[in-house]
Amino acid sequence: MLSVMDNEKRMTTWCRMWSEDPSLAYGLMTDDCVQWSNRTAGLDTVVGPAEQERFVTEYRARQVNVFSPRVLVDAGDRFAYLWDVRKADGEVWTGIDVNVLSGDRIRENWTFVAERHCEQSDPAPEAAGRTDAATIEELCHRWVQLRNGRAELATDLVMGDFDLFSGAGPDSDAHGPAELADLIERQAETDDRSAVTIHRQPVVDPARGYVAFLWNAETRAGGASVGGVDLLTVRSGRLARAWSMTGTRPFRY
Repeated sequence: MLSVMDNEKRMTTWCRMWSEDPSLAYGLMTDDCVQWSNRTAGLDTVVGPAEQERFVTEYRARQVNVFSPRVLVDAGDRFAYLWDVRKADGEVWTGIDVNVLSGDRIRENWTFVAERHCEQSDPAPEAAGRTDAATIEELCHRWVQLRNGRAELATDLVMGDFDLFSGAGPDSDAHGPAELADLIERQAETDDRSAVTIHRQPVVDPARGYVAFLWNAETRAGGASVGGVDLLTVRSGRLARAWSMTGTRPFRY
């Protein structure tokens, strides 16, 4: 039985659960904990630690992947983090998890994986400095406005050395405000462009100057909906880094 842990320990232990010890689920999850994956419905029916232990044990019998935590966003009763997974063939992919707690256990989990690796070094939290929650939330909402076609916001919204990593592929990465504005303009011109709205409550971490949030994207043409996640870092009142991953299916909760 695990003792009460902080979110940094939960992040590390969740990765260990998938990498080496499925029984760690009992110290991490509530009995009614649910999970959602951006790519497969396989986790939809896995509820609570007992089913999780069985699922991960079977998963590890087919393939042994090693998960490593990277960037933590800690809001107390919810947290998110960037992670890497080294697959059995040596390929490395990057992902993001978002979690909501009930008491000291995870009750809801969303997991996203990009079929590519973010090779850039992780930002140091101390480089951002503490940023008040209201400022972070305002930047978060302006980021959503930008993603919905307001390309002109890029100049004042992001740092000159801003970097965006997109799970969709290198063609959707951006470096600096000019490239970001150009990306938004190109995306706005496509027939299947999507309207992005925030889903649930953002994970705001004033101590680190980070925020992560789930979002829904509904295509304006067909009305199809998928879930996604963005993780943003703040420096000097602007966005410095962003990771964005889109799912292939709508959220269940």
